Amino acid sequence: MIKFTNNIYLIGDTMSDIRFFDALPEEAKNIRITVFVDEQGFENEIDEIDNSAVHALLFKDGKAVATARMFEKDNGKSFYLGRIAVLKEYRGLKLGSEIVNAMIEKAKALGAEKCEISAQCRAMGFYQKLGFKEFGETYLDEYCPHIHMEKDL
Repeated sequence: MIKFTNNIYLIGDTMSDIRFFDALPEEAKNIRITVFVDEQGFENEIDEIDNSAVHALLFKDGKAVATARMFEKDNGKSFYLGRIAVLKEYRGLKLGSEIVNAMIEKAKALGAEKCEISAQCRAMGFYQKLGFKEFGETYLDEYCPHIHMEKDL
């Protein structure tokens, strides 16, 4: 269960400072470029969706270390999560799960009945642990295999 108090989210036994933004924060942009461009070799990281998405930043000891974004689909009945990234030195601390769960709770608060993602196939197990189920065929996005996944809220 997630409890909200201002920007502090109590998730299980951990507490994280997760903040939401209507515009892409510079810290989120930097995390995404570090993870997706520098580490994984993607070229097209920032796009027009950023202008209408809700962005989240997770702070650890005052430093932005993880990000995610979501945007509305189907007149608010569904939200699409994406650009979920955690800086390398902070992986393995369950921060990815924390930011995804916070985004799911935010989507629920906005009236969503479902969340969808386009997952890198290598991360499918991570999303399955969070309750997402794959659908459709795998496809390539910038030469990286992806699959659509969804979770009923």
